[in-house]
Amino acid sequence: MKRLNFRLGFGLAALLLIGVAVVVNSLLGDLRGSRLDLTEDRLFTLSESGQKILGGLAVPVQVKFYVTRVDKMPTGLKTLERDVSDKLRDYADASDGMLQFGVHDPSDDEEMQQLLQSKGVRPFQVQSVDKDEIGVKLIYSAITLAYKDKPEELLPQVLPQSLSTLEYELVSRVYRLTQEKRPVVALFAPRPQLDPQMAAMYMQMGMQIPELPDTWESVQQLLSEEHYDVRRIELTQDSPIPPDADALLVLGPANLDARQAWEIGRALHEGVGAVIAVQNHEYDYQSDPRGGFRIAAQQRASGLEELLKEYGLAVRQEMLFDNECEVISIPSTRSVMGMRLQTAEPVRAPMQIAVRGEQINRELEMTNRIETLFYLWGTDLAKDPARLAGLNLGSRTLFSTSQNSWRKAFSGAPLVQADVTMQGQKLEPTLPLAFLVDGQFPAPAGARPAWPAAGDSAAAAEPPASLKAAPSQLVLTGCGKLFEQPFIQAGQNAMLLLNAVDALALEGDLIGIRSKLITERSIKPLAAGQKLAYRIFTVGLVPLLFAFYGILRLVMRRKETAAYQAGLAGRAR
Repeated sequence: MKRLNFRLGFGLAALLLIGVAVVVNSLLGDLRGSRLDLTEDRLFTLSESGQKILGGLAVPVQVKFYVTRVDKMPTGLKTLERDVSDKLRDYADASDGMLQFGVHDPSDDEEMQQLLQSKGVRPFQVQSVDKDEIGVKLIYSAITLAYKDKPEELLPQVLPQSLSTLEYELVSRVYRLTQEKRPVVALFAPRPQLDPQMAAMYMQMGMQIPELPDTWESVQQLLSEEHYDVRRIELTQDSPIPPDADALLVLGPANLDARQAWEIGRALHEGVGAVIAVQNHEYDYQSDPRGGFRIAAQQRASGLEELLKEYGLAVRQEMLFDNECEVISIPSTRSVMGMRLQTAEPVRAPMQIAVRGEQINRELEMTNRIETLFYLWGTDLAKDPARLAGLNLGSRTLFSTSQNSWRKAFSGAPLVQADVTMQGQKLEPTLPLAFLVDGQFPAPAGARPAWPAAGDSAAAAEPPASLKAAPSQLVLTGCGKLFEQPFIQAGQNAMLLLNAVDALALEGDLIGIRSKLITERSIKPLAAGQKLAYRIFTVGLVPLLFAFYGILRLVMRRKETAAYQAGLAGRAR
């Protein structure tokens, strides 16, 4: 009888608990739970810049998330719809309802599929693992954004690994959609020219002079992908700085004439922010028959020396070396058993400078999430504090050399071992490599030079122009290679350029969002002694702990044995 009562009571209690669970689930199931972002950089928390942009929306933005429904998703993507919807809901809340979103499943709707195909939304393949089978599934997961009558923006593939960057991808598109016009970036980056002697040889042979690859094309492509209106200019009378330019990039200038320098100064004076990346030196690597390479420097002038001097700035002419450097591969031809072979040999030299975390200014949004930069063949900068203060211009260092850097007067002779070895050098630590200068830049000194006619260097100066003063910013660096192909892909050079252009053309609204992208972190090189200490620590720590415990245990047991034996001896007496 007692057993029957127990079973009856247990069954009733179980039914009651199930009923309570159903009621609670129905009442609270629609409530949004809270989430805890434990990432160091708050990757899954809406940034202040994102809140500012979304909170400033005055006209609704329509966001549509096209995703295959849960039961047709691979196991690893079953939470994708929920995760993305949660983030979109956060963005909608931050926009006070101005960002409106909906979730749609086009899997079984042919009409919707055709419509999406016309917009560029197509299903894509993902790997699926179901029980003991590995297969491929075709799924939808894309987002479209519509604003007024502007062309829709598209995020073609939204996957779990893109959740940490979803804020930047989506909010940056919202920002650009809501701008009255695309920001204009004037790009002055001289195209490489064939050596005059080689060009003459081609002409004598009746051959067409070949065009060298444009090493700045990637800059144009990178900025165009960020929806900037990039206009390549020659900085001539027929190709001047556009009057509606929001930012000016001057990359790798060489031998600019007085009028070109004057135009850059005028743009800065009239409020156009500029990035000026000067490359005073290039290095030539020639294979040495005895092995290795003979490296010699070549010098060139930018033509901006006088303009920068007016601002109290300068790009030094001395050769710069730093013991913190990178390895690059140099193609070479070697003779092996009578055959000439093309190889690529690694070269580590101190003018191939690596800029790492602690050398980068963490107090500025432009650089606070950048961990590594590759500063190839660059030189350091100098400034005249009194001149800058007299002009009421502020200046801050963006990044600098390491503690183990040194300079040498320029020489075109091949470098010797003593030049590139740190020992014996007079070290000059933390030399500035880039400045951010802001304020009201003065108008270019003197009369406006005339555009030089071909072959006429004595062209008369034009009458002074009427200029409208406005504050602006200048990012100055002594390395044009930072942004040249292929080095722009090294380290985070590309992010530095994007941050700089955002700061100049968009007043930095997007930097706070881009800075949340997952940062590449590098491990600082260790000295041999440090490596040995860490190796002993990781390999020997556990055995040492066991050995210490064993010795301690042995001593304690001996003490216990001695005490026990002493007790026995006492009782025997």
